[in-house]
Amino acid sequence: MEAETLAGLVGLGGTVVGVGGTLLGGLIQQRHQARTTRDERAEARASEVESRGREVAEKALTELYGLRRHALTWKVGMSSDEQNQWAKTAHTMADDAELNAALIPGADALRERLQDALSVTRKSFSEDAYETEHEPYKSEFDTGHSIALLSAYMRGDEALPTPTLRERRESTAREAQRDL
Repeated sequence: MEAETLAGLVGLGGTVVGVGGTLLGGLIQQRHQARTTRDERAEARASEVESRGREVAEKALTELYGLRRHALTWKVGMSSDEQNQWAKTAHTMADDAELNAALIPGADALRERLQDALSVTRKSFSEDAYETEHEPYKSEFDTGHSIALLSAYMRGDEALPTPTLRERRESTAREAQRDL
């Protein structure tokens, strides 16, 4: 083979190897960029979900503090209409807190526990307020456990506070109803 032909073939071979390397490098780079972009999107979605979770948890917490303040407005000796309006407002605030908590993503245990705590609070509005002659808030109206549950979630605590005795009874009753 002549030297010129051999030089041409070597040059052509070098070009093929160079183009192949460039294409392979481009493919590897494209896959890496696609993976990086996918990871960044996933991280952004997770951050957005966490942000939304905190936002609705804060709204639920605000409702619970409002409910706590509202509970302090109960007065012994209110008329039947005043009692009914007071209870209606209290139930609406509890419902709003539960609704916001229902929108917290990935917090099934919190939602269930909060549902039990708010169920106890609602019952106390309906039963304790009308059955006692003292300031009911000082007995059973305490929204503190619901507030403690949401606060633990927002702080990122590993475990939620232990359920109260009334919450355990409420949870057991609700599970018994489900089984029927």
